[in-house]
Order: sequence, then structure tokens, then C-alpha cells
Amino acid sequence: MVSTTAAQADITTILSDPKRLDMLNSLDLLDTPADQAFDRLTQLASKIIGVPVSLVSLVDSDRQFFKSFVGLAEPWASLRQTPVSQSFCQYVVATNQPLIVADARLDPILKDNLAITNLNTIGYLGMPLTLADGTGLGSFCVIDDKPHEWTEQEIEIVRELAVSVMAEIELRLAIKTQEKIQAELQQQNQKLRRLTEFCRTTIETMIETVQRNADKSEQLDYLNQAQSQLNGQL
Repeated sequence: MVSTTAAQADITTILSDPKRLDMLNSLDLLDTPADQAFDRLTQLASKIIGVPVSLVSLVDSDRQFFKSFVGLAEPWASLRQTPVSQSFCQYVVATNQPLIVADARLDPILKDNLAITNLNTIGYLGMPLTLADGTGLGSFCVIDDKPHEWTEQEIEIVRELAVSVMAEIELRLAIKTQEKIQAELQQQNQKLRRLTEFCRTTIETMIETVQRNADKSEQLDYLNQAQSQLNGQL
């Protein structure tokens, strides 16, 4: 649990950090369709805790994108995003800590946030979505449209569901990494096959020049050409 005040000083710098944004974009989750793997978790959160809204929110530099959601009203349900100025999740990313708010209208920082009027965000409980290397991606959160004193059990449930979200994201990242490695190995194997064929042809041609008693200048010219071609392939 953290104070929103603690997030204010560095929040813009953190959200705009190039390394964080590169990682966020590399996951291929922004601006993608609904996904059952994440939808099951938001649906479960709202059902168990009994709140109208649950979100998997990925926080970009100037917006939050909802990879999954339950209970959003229009136009947000269709847009699947809001400006970051209408986000409580930005504070979760900025501090990499849970944000637990019973009544946002009474919070000195959140009371003027447009999420209160536009999204009817009164009670808020958000857990950080953070990669193993510490990169903050967003928040798994539940929202109530009335004041909500969050119990320890509710906090633990949301924490565990956030862990499940990150397990899914980390799995996809591992698959992408493995696919990249496989593609690089395939390229290296193709290059090795080309070099092997080049060496075979070079040796055969050199043997032929020797067998027909070609003069040394011809042999040397051929070897120089072969070396130049080989250097171009390495």
C-alpha cells in the first residue's frame, strides 16, 4: 500500500522511460483484441469480489490500454483505452507497489482525476504487473462505484490474480524469445550451408586447376577471388 503523493515527482519520467516502453511494445499486447486467457481472470475478479469493474491495464506513456476488462461503460468499452490522465493505474506503475483506495474522492491526489467522473472510479484496488527484471507494465485492478474498504482477503485475491496475469505474460515473452532464438539459429544454419557449399566448390575448382597444370598466376588469381567472395559472406 502506498500513498499517491509518493508517485507524483517521477511519474512522467517513469512512464516515458524508453526501455520500459520498448519492452511494453515488444510484448505485442497493446492494441490487440480481447484474449480469453486474460478475460477469465478479470471475470473471476469481479465475480469473487463483487465489484462492477475489473481491468488488465497496460500503461503507455500517454494512455492506458485495457487488454481485458469487465464492466466498462461506453465509450470506454469500445475504445478500450483512456488518456493516462484518467488513470489510477499510472501510480501503480510509477511506484511498482499496490494502490489501495477506499474513496478516491477523499484522496488529495486522486480527487480531481477524471476517472472518478468518467469511469465512476470510487473504490480502487490495483496490483502492479511487473516483469521479472522489474519493468512495470501496468496494473491488474478492481474498481467499485462506491466507497469500498478493501479486506485483506480481497487484497490477497487480487494479488494472486495479478500473479496469474504476469505468469501468462512471462510465458508469452519466453515463447517469443525462443522463437527469436530459433529464427537466428535457422539463419546461421543457412549461412553455414552456403559457406560449406562455397568451400566445396572452391576446393573442387582448385583441384581442377592443379590437375590441368594451370600456371601459378591463374591459381593465385582464383584464390584471391575466392577469398574476396568468402569475406563477403562472413
